[in-house]
Amino acid sequence: MTSSGAFRERLIEAWTEIRENLGRATLQALGVLLGVASVLGGFSISDSQRQRAEQMYVKMGGLDKLNVQPRATVQEGQPTALQQADLGLRDEDAEDGAVLRPQAIQGVSSQKNARTRVVSPYADQDRSISGIGGDYIPANGYEVETGRGFSSQEMEAGSPVAILGTEAAAAFFPKGDALGQPLRIGDVPVTVIGTFRERVFRFRKDQHNQFGWRNRIIAVPASLVQRRMNGDAYRRVDRITFRIPDLNVMAAFSKQLQNVLRANHRMQDDFRMDDVAARIRRQNSQGDVYDIVFLLSGVLALVGGGIVNVNIQMASLKERVREVGVKMALGASGREIFKGFMTEALLLTALGSLAGLVLGVGFSWIITHSLGIPLAMTPASFIWAYALAAAFGFLFALYPAWKASRLSPMEALRYE
Repeated sequence: MTSSGAFRERLIEAWTEIRENLGRATLQALGVLLGVASVLGGFSISDSQRQRAEQMYVKMGGLDKLNVQPRATVQEGQPTALQQADLGLRDEDAEDGAVLRPQAIQGVSSQKNARTRVVSPYADQDRSISGIGGDYIPANGYEVETGRGFSSQEMEAGSPVAILGTEAAAAFFPKGDALGQPLRIGDVPVTVIGTFRERVFRFRKDQHNQFGWRNRIIAVPASLVQRRMNGDAYRRVDRITFRIPDLNVMAAFSKQLQNVLRANHRMQDDFRMDDVAARIRRQNSQGDVYDIVFLLSGVLALVGGGIVNVNIQMASLKERVREVGVKMALGASGREIFKGFMTEALLLTALGSLAGLVLGVGFSWIITHSLGIPLAMTPASFIWAYALAAAFGFLFALYPAWKASRLSPMEALRYE
């Protein structure tokens, strides 16, 4: 008989044994089922949370961004003369950073914020104003829905034009006729030339719109805020963003940019840099702790189920001693007996694992649905769950199979 034929016979025999002792087989498979469901469910819930967080950052403009923001150099005491002479973060820094790796950088944007009184024919409110420059709109996930964006000439000249978010447009022009309308920002009269598409993102279905505050934006050219509103000849900014799709370049660029900024700022570390992708990776590494916890809980379930399986198999072996003796008397070697018991145990493990995968998918869906987030499942989660079940199923089947293979044929036939 060929090896494939012998394996087929063992498989048929194992399946027959499982069908004839369905209750015992179900108890053996239960531990595997719960362990696999635990591993798959835990991983899937963690993957779903992680994927949802990444989707949020993508909607915010992507992960391939390096943000530079000012920070205070003096925490306590009086500033030195050198610190007082420092001009802070400026447009010049953005221009110098852009030439470091022009082929790698796909966008540079700047932002200068202000808070002032905003007046329209319909409303008079105290509002935050976003002075924007460069590629701010795409870098932050905004889209112009009606009208147009700022031209490069308007950006450079600080033209009195504005683009409104949906909330701001509704507040200052409730009739929906914002385009072309006058708006006074502080002492500066501006004209509305566009409106942004509404920003909507809910981490969970029952949560409020986490991007609601972004719809309040009133965007004007940064140079308008710097020159006409603040009277700042040095063109200071509150944020500079470099967009670098090749994340492998990001670390080297960050070091180069840090050296340039320190040179521009009289060797003062009055800025902080935030690599968005690196921050997300750090958050994901913290999330890996939960993966380990879920993995350990699944392993414990598999170990517990394996111990139960060993006891059940040892008890069933006593009932099958004469069966083993008859097989040996007919010429079956101890090795064949070992293979037969192992085949039966592994078949039970496989069936229990399949049922555990189905249960794990259902469990994951129920949990993520209750949390209000989409279910995300990766092939790695299925592979981990199945591989662990197979490994523990194999290990815990070794002793009962070895014990059966070591039975004496004569003693087995006389066993009552």
